[in-house]
Amino acid sequence: MSLRRAVARGHRPTSGRAYATAPGYRAPVAPPRPPVEIPPRVRVLAAFVGTAALCLCVWQGVRHVERNEGREAALRVEGLPVLTEPVAPAPEHAWRVVRWSGRWDGAPELIAGRQHKGRRGYGVAQRFVRGDGVALLVDRGWLDADGLAGELEVLAGQGASGAEAVLVGLLVPTFGNPDASPSAGHGTRIWPAKAWPALMAVTRTDQTLYVASGAEDGSASANSHAVDGFAQVPARDDTSLHYASQWFALAILASIAAIPRAATRIRDFLSA
Repeated sequence: MSLRRAVARGHRPTSGRAYATAPGYRAPVAPPRPPVEIPPRVRVLAAFVGTAALCLCVWQGVRHVERNEGREAALRVEGLPVLTEPVAPAPEHAWRVVRWSGRWDGAPELIAGRQHKGRRGYGVAQRFVRGDGVALLVDRGWLDADGLAGELEVLAGQGASGAEAVLVGLLVPTFGNPDASPSAGHGTRIWPAKAWPALMAVTRTDQTLYVASGAEDGSASANSHAVDGFAQVPARDDTSLHYASQWFALAILASIAAIPRAATRIRDFLSA
């Protein structure tokens, strides 16, 4: 008996393909799942976390621009010739490579918090006086903590001898805390890592730039990483950009937890 005749005589199939194709058939509809319920306290906490993460994301974005300002400026002046004239360092000379004659003056200062290839050490800053009397603060590079006393003795001897020296390096803008104070150690002062403005005041250099040494006898020692990369374009630093992406992801997750409708839609999408 055909399906049409069976239906006409009042017989309706109850299962199988015939049932599914019978006139008037309606596929069963699953009852709607209840929406995701999120306790009010969790929603408030998620909203707070999401807002804080978004603010931190914006802050890290600004930090990314600040971290690479020096690189952009250095790229603009990279093609300019080495500055050999004894001009007074000015903001427009930032990131220029210089080569000046003069002499080292005074004992070196130590900069805390520097490592090189996983080894603990210190940065070394020392005053340099050009032939025309202009005083500059020089970042002479890095020294290993082991054997530091001997190296400092050599640098102090250079500062006391008054012998002529040649300084080759990069003019870098100052940054950090202008009111930082040093602690005593290794027979000299140890300054915080961002104490360059305070260092310039102590060493009586009224300049807005210091020199990161790069070659010849401007470096602290043969093992100084200043020789490897200070007198050239700074490397691109994407650390803050990576942090910003992480905070942005956290802000998105927190917003999902704070909005029940969003959580419900994501649940339904993943379970479809």
